[in-house]
Amino acid sequence: MVEGLFFAAALLAALFALALLQRYRERRAPFYLWWAISFGLYTVAYLAEATTVRSQWTVFAYQLYVIASATLVGAMSVGTTYLAFSKRVGRIYATLIVLLAGVLTISVFSTPPVIHGSWLALNGGKGGIVGLTQVVYIIMASVGGTIVLVGALWSWWKTQRYYNLLIAAGALAAGVGGTLASQGVALSILPVMNIVGLVLIFLGYVYSRSSQQGRSSTKVAKGA
Repeated sequence: MVEGLFFAAALLAALFALALLQRYRERRAPFYLWWAISFGLYTVAYLAEATTVRSQWTVFAYQLYVIASATLVGAMSVGTTYLAFSKRVGRIYATLIVLLAGVLTISVFSTPPVIHGSWLALNGGKGGIVGLTQVVYIIMASVGGTIVLVGALWSWWKTQRYYNLLIAAGALAAGVGGTLASQGVALSILPVMNIVGLVLIFLGYVYSRSSQQGRSSTKVAKGA
C-alpha cells in the first residue's frame, strides 16, 4: 500500500510539473518555472522512495533522493521568493540555490553516503549523509522550507489573497508528515501527507492563476 501511495504521489507531482511548465511557456513568469522544477524533483524523490520502500535504499537511489529532496525545497522557495518579493531578490536567491545544489551534487557523489539504519531513518536524512553533504542538505531544507512558509504568509499579508495560505498550508502539511513518520507514528503517513501537501500547494497555484485572470479581465474591461 505504501509503495502504491508513493507511486501515486510521483504521478501527481509529474502532472503538476507539466501544468506549471505549460503555464511558464504561456506567461514566462519565473515563479512558474521554479515551481515546475520543484514538482519535477518531487517526482524523482517519490520514485526513489517507491522503488526502495519494500527493501532498502541502494547507494545510487539514495544519492538521487538526497539531491532531489533538498533541491525541490530550494526550487520551491525560489518560486515563492519571486512571488513574494522583487525579481531582483528572486534572482539573487535563485543564484544561491543553484550554487548550493551544485555543491550538494558534487559532494554526494564524491563522498557516497553510507547506507545503514532503517529505511525511514535514512529517508529523513539520518545516518546516511555526513560532512559537507549533510551541511548543505540541512541548509537547503531548513532555509528553503522556512522561506516557502514565511514567503507565502508574507505574500498573503501584503495582498490578502487566500491562495497564499494554501501554499503555506501545503508546505506545512508535507513537513508535519515527515516529522510524524520519523517519530515512528506510521510509515503510511509520509506519502499521505505529502499528497495532501502537493494538492494544497497546487490549489494555491490554481487559485492564483484564476485570480490573475480575473484581474486581467477587469483591467481589459476598464480599458474598454
